[in-house]
Amino acid sequence: MLDAARRAEELGFDGVYVFDHLFPLGSPDRPIFEGFVALGAVAAATSSITVGTLVVRAPIRPAWTTAKAAWSAQAISNGRLTLGLGAADSLSRPEFEAYGLPFGSASERIDAVRHTVRALHAPQLQLPGFAAPKTWIGGRSAAVRAVAAEVADGWNAWGGSPDRLASDVSEIREQADRPFEVSWGGQVLLAPDRPGLERLLVERDDVDRLLAGTPGEVAEQLRAFAAAGADELVLSLLSSPGWDSWELFVEEVRPLLA
Repeated sequence: MLDAARRAEELGFDGVYVFDHLFPLGSPDRPIFEGFVALGAVAAATSSITVGTLVVRAPIRPAWTTAKAAWSAQAISNGRLTLGLGAADSLSRPEFEAYGLPFGSASERIDAVRHTVRALHAPQLQLPGFAAPKTWIGGRSAAVRAVAAEVADGWNAWGGSPDRLASDVSEIREQADRPFEVSWGGQVLLAPDRPGLERLLVERDDVDRLLAGTPGEVAEQLRAFAAAGADELVLSLLSSPGWDSWELFVEEVRPLLA
């Protein structure tokens, strides 16, 4: 994990993000790091890159606990934190139940997001010399977009099409009525050529949820999300046999996005 964070910084990526799960989605027997411990380690191991969470499920911790942890990470990173928060959707329910945590109603989970952002800005938690971390709220539902427009600095959308993003961006910017960031995130399957891509695609059963292509094709798809209103793109570059996806992106995709 730390090697990956350092390498991302060396390659010139803008940020690295950790997720926040008690076990990987659908895989309760697989090992996983706790989100804030991982975040602190990544913050300490890097020096200039943005570090963040996508996303901390606000209902899984008391609001003040999350806010205090975020302030600590902000100080350890010397002001480089973007705190991504989420309300937890139905995919998260098994984790809550396995650990005896109340999942709550949708409105209760949305309230947890709101309370966490407000706790983050409480005077008694602020640390001298640091501004409050930037906050993004992630999630596709109308209620999540509304609370993002109400209390956060930005909104993160995961997956979906550029057309859907454009529609949501228009609505949320109107609701926010202030400077407001939009980020889009998704998994990217990158191959140096079409035959290589076809070999990868035939082995997967989640093609409809991926952004896949050769460098030129991936760049074109990412430009479409930028044109739809995304200020930042958060990409999960899937590993591929035979080539280094990160280096391929840096060398052949990123120049096409400049």
